[in-house]
Amino acid sequence: MGFIHDRVKAAGHEVDYLCADDGPPDWASWFGRRIAFPLAVRLKAIQAFESGRPYDIVNVHESSAAPTVLGRRGAHAAAVVVTSHGLERRAWELAKEEGRLGREAPGWRTRITYPPSGLWPGEWALRRADHVFCLNEDDRGELVTGLGRSPNSVTRILPAADEVYARAAETRDYSRATRVLFAGTWRKNKGIEDLVPAFNTLAARHPDMTLHVVGAGVPPDVVRTQFPEAVRACVECDTPLDDTRMAAAFADADLFLLPSLFEGTPLTLMQAMMSGLPIVTTATCGMKDVIVDQRTGLLVPIRSSESLVSAVDRFVADRALRAELGRAARAEAIHRYTWDRVAEPVLRAYETLASRSTSAACDRLHATQTP
Repeated sequence: MGFIHDRVKAAGHEVDYLCADDGPPDWASWFGRRIAFPLAVRLKAIQAFESGRPYDIVNVHESSAAPTVLGRRGAHAAAVVVTSHGLERRAWELAKEEGRLGREAPGWRTRITYPPSGLWPGEWALRRADHVFCLNEDDRGELVTGLGRSPNSVTRILPAADEVYARAAETRDYSRATRVLFAGTWRKNKGIEDLVPAFNTLAARHPDMTLHVVGAGVPPDVVRTQFPEAVRACVECDTPLDDTRMAAAFADADLFLLPSLFEGTPLTLMQAMMSGLPIVTTATCGMKDVIVDQRTGLLVPIRSSESLVSAVDRFVADRALRAELGRAARAEAIHRYTWDRVAEPVLRAYETLASRSTSAACDRLHATQTP
């Protein structure tokens, strides 16, 4: 959202931010995430209103939105946009399904505390917000058919990739297929339960193959200990600190592997496309909205390490396929997934909401002044 709002500011609008890093350490705790930070967002909007410089729009994440939506007209008057990076309701249903399939699932404590502290307030806010941003068509459909929102009040937005990714990889020749890249946080929804056995099999079949994990968000040992001891030397971990170094990591890779179970539309998928990488990802959420199977990448079912192995093996065996799909993905990203392009629907939604808010304020003023 920061990259998108850079374009909003360039269009002449003011943007303020409130993030977890702006508050006390307890915002990182369960209480902070569920209670303190959501209340802080509402308080910031109220303070701006009372200071005489009210916000026209407050954009707040689904999990923190309920207090800001509640009583907004009297408290702060701003239009509220709720942004979902993957609907909590759909994520929760998938998490419970994981348990029914005998995979890692939420514990009893989470099953008790999460619905009233996160799921239900978020859903309440999604129903009552002035507008909702979501990151894939499945979520958009659920918002309209499941939560009863008007289609015009839901905007599907997309991440993008900086052109530095295209520049860093412009000499890619697709001659090599040994360095596999996984870019994402090392957690369940990213499909790590399927990634690990898939790479174990691939490492046994291709002794020169390595797995490069970037941006895991956990110490390297946490990642490596998930693999058998014989495979750990083939697993590299890194956390690039800026886009230039991240683009270099993508440029150095040969294949991109993202076996996510659930998310919105991942930023790293656009970065992989912009880098011209041959892509293997799961046919779910925003991945299937962006990747066209057999044209800009290979889509596989979720929860299938065997399918991941087969898709990677197919790329390993066929240089022409790597080049065809990688170049098609790069061309698609350059055409559709730049920050200037993806900011356009956000800016349109904001300007529409702001104009409605101004019109409503004028109507209220007229009604107050009429004898």
